[in-house]
Amino acid sequence: AAGAGLMASACAQPDSGVAKVNRVPIDFTDPKQSLRAFIKMTGDLDPTVETAGWFGGTIFGDTRRDRPLKPLVGVQGFGVIRTEAQPDGSFRIFNRECAFYTDPKTGEFLDEWKNPYTKEICKVSPIHNLTVNANLIVSEKVGTAIEMDFDGTLMEVPLPLVWDTVGDTVMSTFEVHTAFPNELKPEVWPRESSGPVIRIAEIFQRVASLEELENEDITSAGYTGVWTRIGPFLPWMRQGQADGQLIYRTFMHKNGTIDKLPEALVKHARERLPDYFQAPAPESWGTKNDSSFSVYATENEPLPPLED
Repeated sequence: AAGAGLMASACAQPDSGVAKVNRVPIDFTDPKQSLRAFIKMTGDLDPTVETAGWFGGTIFGDTRRDRPLKPLVGVQGFGVIRTEAQPDGSFRIFNRECAFYTDPKTGEFLDEWKNPYTKEICKVSPIHNLTVNANLIVSEKVGTAIEMDFDGTLMEVPLPLVWDTVGDTVMSTFEVHTAFPNELKPEVWPRESSGPVIRIAEIFQRVASLEELENEDITSAGYTGVWTRIGPFLPWMRQGQADGQLIYRTFMHKNGTIDKLPEALVKHARERLPDYFQAPAPESWGTKNDSSFSVYATENEPLPPLED
């Protein structure tokens, strides 16, 4: 017996000192589990915690279909979100976002931009949306969905959360395709409006750790990913209803806290938009959301049409 005890002791594995992760498997085919995992990845399940995320890249465009797209401006910004779980399993998202356009060659922040098509010098209007809230729900008709105000039009848009898992790596695809009335009506805003309807595609692809998502001892998981957007020319570009569109190609990263954002971006934002470092307050729920188009309409007067 003593020999057997010594043998067992000799074969025992030493304590690695690494705490065992409290993992609970996620069924990504279950809409409620899928939605919860999505919230944990993009924000924080703790309603008292605000989460910062960075994005940056290049915006391409052209007004003709017989030549390649070319880089028009760069873009770099961040968002701050807070989430609140509801008794029915839905989540309220309180989001605030800002971004600045940059020279695609130097990366310097732009106050003016020379339109390569009209040769005009245009005053650049940064993205500064104080309120971009949304309700993420599980709909009986379409599964996961997003209820959101799009420039005064309340819409419920299917939110197909696509998950692909390879080993311990999870890849998430979330996209929203919308078309809604343009607040900048072309008869009022002939230089700034792209037309009576705005059509936008937003595609977000994130890569995260399955272990983090399944770890029940933490309320937030990290990610790195890409954001792709297809939409009309921006009002400040003064393109009117010219043919063409913009394609955004950006990276994005969940930094967690403001102090982990790029220093130059934080410095510029504190100088220009100091109110954008926290998520919207709870009383903002149910109010109209902001967008680059609605904010432009609020802050500017229509330019007269160009003379023939």
